[in-house]
This record gives sequence, structure tokens and C-alpha cells, in this order.
Amino acid sequence: MAAMPAHQTDPPGPYRPWTRPELVGDAAAVDMQVEAAEAPEMHQEDSWVVIDSFFQEKGLVFQQLGSFDQFIIYEMQRVVDQQQPIEITPQSQYNPEEPIDIKKVYVWRFGQMHFNKPTQDEPDGSSRMLTPREARLRNLSYTAPVFVNVIQEVYQVNEDQSRTLISEDSYHKVFLMKMPIMVRTEYCWLKGANDRLLTEFGECPLDQGGYFIVNGSEKVLIALERMANNFVYAFAKKQPSKYAWICEIRSALFEGSAGSSGFAVKLCNNMGSKSYCRGQLVCTCPYLRTEIPLVIMLRAMGIVADRDILERIVFDMSDFGMINACRLSIEDASPISTQEMALDYIAKRGPTMGATRDVRIQYARELLQKELLPHIGRTPNIEGRKSYFMGYMTNRLLLGFLGRSLEDDRDHFGKKRIDLAGALVSGSFTGLWRKTIKDIRKVLQRTLDRGKVPDIATTIKDVSCLSTGMKYQFATGNWGMDKAGKPVRCGISQGLNRMTFMATLSHLRRMLTPLARSGKLVKPRQLHNTHWGLVCPAETPEGQAVGLVKNLSLMCYITLGSAQTIVEDFLDEWGVLDLMECSPDHIKKYCKVFLNGIWVGMHEKPAELRDTLQFLRRRKDIDSEVSIQQDLKNLEIKIATDCGRCMRPLYIVDYQKQKVLINGTHIKKVQSGEWEWGSLMREGLIEYLDAEEEECSMIAMFVEDLVKMKAYCKTYTHAEIHPAMIFGICASIIPFPDHNMSPRNVFQSAMGKQAVGVFGTNFYARMDTYACVMMYPMKPFVGTRSMNYLRFREMPAGVNTMVFIMCYTGYNQEDSLMLGQSSVDRGFMRAVAYRCYAAEEKYQGNKPVDVFCRPQDSRTLGLRNGDYSKLDFDGLAEPSTRMLGDDILIGRTSPLPPDSSIDDGMGVPKFDRKDNSIPVRTAESGVVDQVMLSLNKDGFKFTKVRLRTLKIPEVGDKFASRHGQKGTLGIMYRQEDMPFSHFGVTPDIVMNPHAIPSRMTIGHLVEQLTGKVGALVGCQGDATPFTRVTVKDISGRLHDMGFQRFGNERVMSGHTGRPLTNKIFVGPVYYQRLKHMVSDKVQSRSRGPVQTLVRQPTEGRAKEGGLRFGEMERDCIISHGAAKFLKERLFDVSDAYRVHVCDTCGLFSVAQISKDTFECRLCKDKGRISQICLPYAAKLMIQELMTMNILPRLVLHVQ
Repeated sequence: MAAMPAHQTDPPGPYRPWTRPELVGDAAAVDMQVEAAEAPEMHQEDSWVVIDSFFQEKGLVFQQLGSFDQFIIYEMQRVVDQQQPIEITPQSQYNPEEPIDIKKVYVWRFGQMHFNKPTQDEPDGSSRMLTPREARLRNLSYTAPVFVNVIQEVYQVNEDQSRTLISEDSYHKVFLMKMPIMVRTEYCWLKGANDRLLTEFGECPLDQGGYFIVNGSEKVLIALERMANNFVYAFAKKQPSKYAWICEIRSALFEGSAGSSGFAVKLCNNMGSKSYCRGQLVCTCPYLRTEIPLVIMLRAMGIVADRDILERIVFDMSDFGMINACRLSIEDASPISTQEMALDYIAKRGPTMGATRDVRIQYARELLQKELLPHIGRTPNIEGRKSYFMGYMTNRLLLGFLGRSLEDDRDHFGKKRIDLAGALVSGSFTGLWRKTIKDIRKVLQRTLDRGKVPDIATTIKDVSCLSTGMKYQFATGNWGMDKAGKPVRCGISQGLNRMTFMATLSHLRRMLTPLARSGKLVKPRQLHNTHWGLVCPAETPEGQAVGLVKNLSLMCYITLGSAQTIVEDFLDEWGVLDLMECSPDHIKKYCKVFLNGIWVGMHEKPAELRDTLQFLRRRKDIDSEVSIQQDLKNLEIKIATDCGRCMRPLYIVDYQKQKVLINGTHIKKVQSGEWEWGSLMREGLIEYLDAEEEECSMIAMFVEDLVKMKAYCKTYTHAEIHPAMIFGICASIIPFPDHNMSPRNVFQSAMGKQAVGVFGTNFYARMDTYACVMMYPMKPFVGTRSMNYLRFREMPAGVNTMVFIMCYTGYNQEDSLMLGQSSVDRGFMRAVAYRCYAAEEKYQGNKPVDVFCRPQDSRTLGLRNGDYSKLDFDGLAEPSTRMLGDDILIGRTSPLPPDSSIDDGMGVPKFDRKDNSIPVRTAESGVVDQVMLSLNKDGFKFTKVRLRTLKIPEVGDKFASRHGQKGTLGIMYRQEDMPFSHFGVTPDIVMNPHAIPSRMTIGHLVEQLTGKVGALVGCQGDATPFTRVTVKDISGRLHDMGFQRFGNERVMSGHTGRPLTNKIFVGPVYYQRLKHMVSDKVQSRSRGPVQTLVRQPTEGRAKEGGLRFGEMERDCIISHGAAKFLKERLFDVSDAYRVHVCDTCGLFSVAQISKDTFECRLCKDKGRISQICLPYAAKLMIQELMTMNILPRLVLHVQ
């Protein structure tokens, strides 16, 4: 995997043990080494104890929770603290009647923020605790009120422009906004609650949190993958192009700061002396319209002499190849020989029209100081460091151009950063906060100009767009706004998938790459070497998003970021030469040290520095998140402390002994509960590595690999905890995935999310729009170790099924399955579907708009054609009432205005109400399961009615094993018609053998074999991938019990009772029932609604639409010559219409059929008029053409 660079032969300096004698001086460490000598060795099996402790401490959505906590606790306050105080001077309105004191200045400062836990303000003015369950049921948002301290100062401006403080008021806890709170984070009611409390709250104790609740629906923020800031990338440009090579960086002041400024050094192609491109070096800079020659840029930084410039770029002055590459650039820039001239040259290419030279030069100075490479610093006199950095970028560019180093890999996962919920909400909040401040400033200015003193609390409450903006972004998924008010990204916030528990977990660990789906780019979609252990290799959607939507592996950890100042102090202490004190000679010989993309300085002994830093990290003196990468080829050490890097834990190997540091004693301590995951980290037995640092480590796949004498290599630095941890949530439930063809694992990862199971233990207390629950789920006979962490055994999604792999009567061809009718009658794969219907009353002031009631037939207008008799007097159906399609579930009417209704001839209005009821969907029926009546956020009556439908397997339903072997039900046979084995065992499912060879799902067969052994022995089979168990072992155990070694059995025909010629492969397999059921898809229509415009049948199953007879179908019927049938489809049963046409002029005439009069208004003729039939759409088109002053005449012939 992460092997050493190819050009190494013997292991160099950096791979020394980290227990260096000069660092470990105390006796305790020596004792520990003695103790370790006698300690029992560690086995691969013990790794599961370590993995258990990891998930016990972290859970499965820790990256979401940690990220949001970071935002709420630190980031939010930081955004507010960075805000400059609002300073406003009243402007004179020159109105003599209202004199305004313009000699005053008002200043408002924002201070500490305060949070409450989520509350709901009821319409009666009270405020109550809001639990997540109540928010879901009442369609409220789970938001917490945020308050901020504001200080208001008033100054008197004196004659000499100095200020005197007149008054100072501090407003404590001014209401700022309502912030959506992630479930199970710091300010959530469920934080730290035990199982009993969670059950009282109506929550599932196994639910992990990590989502928000907005307007009653659960929303996830999908993590975004992006290129890292402050990283230098060098690429060759695809020719033909103006440039040969480009070296670019996206520089941002700190992680999550809005707006990063791009800077690039480019090498032009040499296109001959007449062209602008003559092979010179140029650079692009923010706010400048054109490219600036690099040498001029360096002169503007104060590096004037040619030799100094070359020393910045070419570190070794004897390297003539590189000096030659710079020659032309230096000659070109010779006319601009001083710093002043260079600054003026730059400023002239910026937006400085008509300014004097001094102003221009000042502008250029500020531009270079503030906007160029801001991550290095924005303080005065920083130009020296920036010039070194630009020189380094140019050096990288020329190395690539001269063919000494390869171009960078855009898809390297170490160069990617993941923006989690915290970073996304932070960016969104920052934008809304700036807009709010702008609006507040306007309102305050207006109030002061009127001569009034504004009240800051009411101003914030009236003006702030924070609450509404946040809620809008969460509800719609349109994240962030650009200048034009268009959303920057769509689909960031998604509705949480609650199909099965696994689908929920998987959704919370998903990751998007913001590339256009339409792009046919292959590279970003492919699995990259650096994805190992960080991204699941199997779980990605099929179709246009393949490879762009990824899922995190089980033990992948995303950094939250740690302070780089601590590392800076350590570097100073350990003898890193500051960059400004280095001579060119140092740069040539010493090792460059980078910290988060900033070149801090040089160090003489890189191996020693790396060992020291690693030791400090393992001792927890610097954060375990910090990554230390040593690049031997370019003599660089790169240290990263920023947030959003993917890391994973690994065992540390003692370099000298080539043994894992962790041993049996440590494992026992973890098992007994004395130690936890954090203890293993603190003891320096395990450490986190990111993709960058993995590049310079040697990792053993198994702990056993270190023991062998004929080891693959003798320079291991780390060992995998367990290779099964490379999979994500969905791929972890596949048994023996290492025996399957990879696309099959991908298919199963997608189908596992559609299985019907138990999505949460509190499903009965929830009112989801649609939920499906399996009635008798079983935990699988054959499972993986990883399932324990996914709670798959507590909340399974499938049934252990007896499977015969054989052809029998031919009803299981083309991926069909046969089911035992008797098994189905006993409850095999039976499920319950719940659907919720919601409605609310509405009032305008005191006037009712919509009211729940049972509509009276005689007084109500527009009654539907359903059955109203099932409603109770309050307008709601009672629980356990059987409902059919179109029956009325919730009765609701709205009053009609008195003048609009039709009277009954006596002047008394006939109808005083209009029906507005909610019927059951046409295609569904069921039993009313539960009715919830409550109030919504406006205090109006609000109801949710849940309908329960039994879903018994029927022909056409979809089933699948856990190996991507999906199939539909072809036929159901009773037990007596099914084949049976020697023991009288009949199958629940008969699967076709043709489904196996081409798909090579050997895992399916091995699972069947293992399941058979497990069922006979009475234990569960272990199908964890990458373990030492072989098919030979399994078949051996089966053989020992007296069965045929490969699971084949003699089977009798169910029809004749005679034995079949061939032996049949028999055994239990775990099958899933998928949510695609025939009852939800069946569609037909005889008569029904039509579209208003063209009077053709509506489309879509929900609207009782027809089935479209399209162009291709039409072509087929034409080729058969079935003209009458064609006319029937396209005309008689679609939009047949009758019109009357004048024979003379060919235009539509007026027909009054009841009076039997026909006349053509144009010809004034009543005699010569014919009736014809034509499609309504044709009649419409003719009339549309008439509106355009085109007169289509119909020429009629009598048949």
C-alpha cells in the first residue's frame, strides 16, 4: 500500500525507532520496556477488542457531531468577534424644524454570545422545552435561541476631531437568532442522556443523531470534498496552449475564511521572437487585469538585484539548466530596475485610473501586502517571506518543466479537504451575518437621521435575516448566496433516509464531490490508491454520480483542526532556522520545513526533526491530528494541522524489533474496561495517519506479517488494525465480500439501503410520511464482525431463508425466484407499510379559512367522490377503521363568502361551505393506525393520521441476497409442490443456477455453505473479509457432520416424489425484501381525469393517469398495418372532439345543438354546415393559429 519511494534502496535515516534514548530519560520508560519483553504477544483476533473500544468512544457519526460542536462553541463566536464595531454619524437633513446634532458618533460593539437549549415559543407567549420528538410530530424546527451582548457608546466629536465619551450602555443577552441544532450535540436535550431517558423522550436509544430537524423533517448536511487551500500544485498545460507549465496555489488566510485568493506562476511557451510568449515567467495576481512578469513582481517586493532574484528561484547557483530557463525573464525585465518603478508598473495594471504616482505606489504596496498570498501573512514587512515563497513556486514549476519531477496528482486524497456540517454552517452563518450587519447599519443610520435614538434590540429583531436565512438553506438545500442572490450549491441539505437503520447511518457518512454530474470526466470518479482505509471501495451509486458520491470507511476520522502556534513554538525550540535568517547556501543544503503550506524555515537534520515531532505527537504534547510528512526527494518536511483531512488509526511498529508495540497485556486492560481508546492513543500504541503521511510509512497488512521470518520487508513502521475496516457502512454487512466480483458488492451496497427492516426501535412512536417495517426480521446466520457496530443484529433487515439452487418448472428464469406459499402464509417476509397524511386548520385573524369538520352533504359545495361516512363528528377517521382508495380520511371545509354561492331560488344561499378534505391515495388502502391532534407553530389545530397497510409477498415483488443477486418473485408453490430433501426440508426460495456463473458471486455460495454448518452446529458463522478462514475449513466441518462436503443433497421432486437426477446445492441464505413492491407500482386506467388544456388523459400514477402510447409504439402498429387499432388508441380513447365546420369557408361555425340551429358567422350561411370529429389538440392548434392571424381552412369532402 503506502510503500517507500521507489528510488530508495536501503532504509534511510528517518526510519529510526521513535523511542530515542536522548528523549526517554526517565526510569519509568525503561521499566515499561522490560515489562514489554515478558508481555504476551498480540494476535490479529485481539484487534477487534481495539476496534470495539474505538466505536464505543466515538460512535458512527462522530465526525458530524464533533464538527458541529466546534462551530457552535468556537467558530460562531469568532465570526462575531471579527466584526468591526458599527460606527454611525448622524447626517444633517437640513430641515430647520428638526435640528440634528451631527457632532455625535454612535458606536455599537458585539460581545459574548449565549445559547439556550432548543425551545418553542407558543402563541400564548410562553416558551417551553422542545424535544426532537415533539419537533418531528408538530412539524416544528429544532432550533435554539442565540443571544448576544451589545455595548452602545456615544461620543462627542470636538473641534480637533478628538472624541469624548458621553454615555455607555450595555445591553445584556439581546436576542439574535434561532439556530438549528444538530441532534445529540452540545446544546441538544439528548446530549449525554442514558437509554432510559432517551426512551422517555420517545427516541430510539440506538439512534446516533447527527442530523437537524427543520419544519418537522430530518435533514442531513452532506460533507463536501474540495481541493485543499495553501497547497502548491504544478501542472503541465495541455497543448496547444499559451503556457507550457502552471504552478498555482489557492491561498486562504485561515480555514473557512470567506474568499480565497488565487495566485499562479506560469511559464509561457516559446513561440518565436515576434510573439508575446517567448518562454518567459509570468504570474497572475488578484485585482490585476493582466499578467505581471515574475521578475517585476519580485522587484516590487524589494528583491532588486538579478543575482538575488535568481537565488530565490534557483537554490543551487551551479544549476545551469534552471538558470538558463530564467534568463529570458530577467533580460525582459531589465528596463524596470528599481522597486518604485516595479510598484508603479504593477499599480498601472490595477484599477487606479487617474491617480497620482504616489497614490499608485501606495496602492501597489497594500495589494502585495494584503491580497498576495494572504496565508503567509498580511502584516507590514512580510514581503521577504512572500518573495521566498514565490521563488519556491517558480522552482517547482521549473523542476517540472525540466522533467526532473512529475506533475502533481489532482486526485491524491491527501490534497483534498472535507467540509463537514460545521464548516458548511459556518460559511453560511458568516454570509448571513455580514448581510445582517449591513442591513442593521442602514436602519440605524436612517433612525439617527430622523433625530431619534434607535433601540438596538428591536432593530436586530426586525432586520436580522439570520433565522429565516438559516432555516431556508436547511429546508431547501440551496447553500449560500452569491452577489446575484442565486444559490452557490444545491443539494447540500438532504432529507434523512429512514428506510433502514443502515441507510440512515450511511447517509450521515456520505461525501459529495462538487463536479458537474454531466461531465464525462473519468479520473475524479476512479478509486485512487490513497483512498485505502478512508473511503469505502464498494459504496457508491450507479449511474451518472458514480465515484463522485463517496462514503467514509468505518474507522475514517476527519480532523477538526488544531492550533498551529503550538507546533510553531516546538519548531523554534528544535532548531528550525527562520526563513529570514537563511543564506542561499542554507536553502541549497538544508531541508525546507512547511507548516500548513507556509514555508517557516530550514533544518539541518530532517530525520531527527521528524522523529522528534513524531515522538511529541505520540506523547500527546502536540495534537494527535497533526500530520508530519517527509519528502525525501525534494528535501522537505510538511506539517499539517488544518481541519478536514481524512485520517485513520494504525498500530505503531517498533522499528528495531519489527514488532507491534501493543501487546496482550494492553488488550486485557482494554477488555476489562480499565483502558479505553483514548488510553491507547496516550500510551503511544496507536496513532492517526492521513493520506499524506501514509505515503512515507510502511504498513503491514496483518500483525502476523511482522512475525514471519521471510517477511516481505524489514522496514515496517505501522500495521493495519484490521483490513476489514476499509469498507463503509453498507459494504460491511456483506458476508465474504472478498469472494465476490467488485461490481456485485457495489450493487449490494445500493440495495442494502432499500431493504425492508426495522429503521429504529421507536418506529411506532413516529409519524413519518412513509415507513416500511418488516414483521419478523431475523439476525443473519452468517455475519461479519463489523455488524456489531452497525447494530445490524439488533435491527436486522431480512430473513434467513432455505435456498435450493435449481431449475424447477421454469418459473425462475431471468432472475426470477420461486417462493414457498406455505412459508409466506406463516409470515415469511411479511411487512407493514405506514403512510402519514397531515392537515391543519387555517385562520386569518379571527376568520376561519379551513376548519376540520364532517362536511354536510346538503350545505357543502364540491364534495369528492369518496366515502365520507368513516369520519367522526370532529372530521377525523377513528383508529382501526378500514379505509379504501379515495375514502375521506380528514374532513375539512372552508366557508364561502355569502355573495358567491348559488341560491335556491328563495334568495337563501344553497351552499355555505366548500369541501377541502383529504382523501386516501387512490391506489392505496389500509387501516387507520393512529391519529395525532396537536397545534402547529401558529397555534392552529394540526393533525397527522397514520394509515397501516399489510404487505404480503406477491408475484412481482423484489428480493435480493446480500451479494447483488436480485430477483423478482415469479411464482409461489405450496409446500407439497416444492422439492424436498432427504430430511423433508423444503425450500423457501428456489433460485436459478444460471444466476451464478457469469456473476461470479462466490460469496453467495460460501455464505450458503457456512450457514448450513452454522445451522447444524447451532452457532453463527463469521464471514468477516480478509480473515484466515477458507472454504476448505468450512467444507471440512460440514463433512465431519456426515453431509456431502460441498453442500449438495439428493432432492425429490415435489410433483412426482421421485428423486431428481442431479444433486442440488442446499443451504440457508440471508435474503432481503426490497421496498419495490408491485402493489405500489401497479397502474391501469379505464376512465379518469384529463388535462385542462388539451383534454388528453393526465400522466402519472398519482394522478390516475393513462399509459402513454408514444411514437415508437405508433410505429410498431403502423408496421403491422392495424389502422383501426391505431385510430382507437390515438383518437377514440384520448381526446376525441366534435366540431361544426362551414363547407364554404372552412372555418368553425356556431352550433346550438339544443335549439338545433347552426350558422357560420362569416358567410352568414345556415345551410351548408358539416359536423366532423377531430382531436381536441388539433382544434386547439387551429384556434391558436387564428390568434396569430393565420387562417387555417378545413377543406371537407363528403364520404
